Amino acid sequence: MARIFVVTLLLAFASASLADDEAASTERFSQLESVQAYDRFIAKLDELRDTILADATNEREASEGMRFLLRIVAMAQDVGGDAYPPAPHFARMDTKRRKVGGDNPDAEYDNVRWDGNLDYKITGNIGSVDSLSFTVLARGPSGRGKSLGYVDERTIGADANGDFTLWLTGEDPEAPGHWIKTRPGDGSILVRQYIGDRESEVLATYEIEVVGQERFDPLPPSNDAEVARGIRGASFALTGVGLLHRYVSPSLTDPPNVFLRRNSDDFGADISSPGNLYLIGTYAVAEDEALIVEVEPLDVRFWNLAIESPWHESVDYAKRKGSRTHDDVTTDPDGMVRFLVAHARSDHPNYLETAGHSRGFMTFRWVGERDTEAPLPTVTRLPLAEAVARAGALAAGETSSPR
Repeated sequence: MARIFVVTLLLAFASASLADDEAASTERFSQLESVQAYDRFIAKLDELRDTILADATNEREASEGMRFLLRIVAMAQDVGGDAYPPAPHFARMDTKRRKVGGDNPDAEYDNVRWDGNLDYKITGNIGSVDSLSFTVLARGPSGRGKSLGYVDERTIGADANGDFTLWLTGEDPEAPGHWIKTRPGDGSILVRQYIGDRESEVLATYEIEVVGQERFDPLPPSNDAEVARGIRGASFALTGVGLLHRYVSPSLTDPPNVFLRRNSDDFGADISSPGNLYLIGTYAVAEDEALIVEVEPLDVRFWNLAIESPWHESVDYAKRKGSRTHDDVTTDPDGMVRFLVAHARSDHPNYLETAGHSRGFMTFRWVGERDTEAPLPTVTRLPLAEAVARAGALAAGETSSPR
């Protein structure tokens, strides 16, 4: 027994000694800028966990909220943490499973960071998508981007084959292509492609390079400040997307089933492009109910309606009908477009499903001119069977629908 006691004491002392050595070892690097940035990132993630759990109303919202946080961590690292202006690359903001931050399910998004001490050249082809745009942002004191320039498929100067060159330089390159003047500091470029019909349209392609740099020219090794800057960028993206359901109007707690008009003046250039008009609202619909959303369509380059979860996610967007574009709707005889929004699929030609969510967001996007005045949609909440009958009657051209 005494021997066992002695061995136990020795193991305890050894464990304590190892713990002390480990603490001393990690303490050596605690003052590094990157370590402190990482610690703040983890603290922010813990805060967002508490926010999501406080705002969730049921187990599904809470569990999806945890997955949502991990998805935005992955996106934040892809876009912010791995951004490296001396060797830039366009980072995808979404995947086949990840569509967060209120992203358009009928769109592709890419992001790249630039350094004002360097000059950049983007070359590519506009493809055949309905809308392609490049928003060039300079990072402000708050961390949010302010617009330095904007160009789309109509103004980028593509040739007859659709090929284009976009320069981001401090001085006029005096070379063919479109030029956006940069300034000291750093920023990012957000690329949006809006796609009316994924089966028939050809996506745009583009590459970015540092002017005067060859592919395998030597690059300096990573340093503490550079890594810390990437972590801070990831942290900013994490916070912005993680709190979107609270700070973007309308918020999750605003009255449901009502649309509001919003544009880039309301959201900011880092969220919305100048040509975008948004009609956005929250929805509330029970499992045995449906919403009839009616809108008078505009003759614009692109528009769609997308359904989002309470966390501004397009859940399983690649496999569920959670959005429809202007190329994917049936217009009723009276010229109106009507959507039937329910928890699951219905027989209505313009059905949309919430993926089982009882609340969340719904967003119309219109890509037109700056002064485009889109009519506000109306929303009618009805028992499911009644909604199906009424929407079906209107689609058949009946002026008075059954009640």
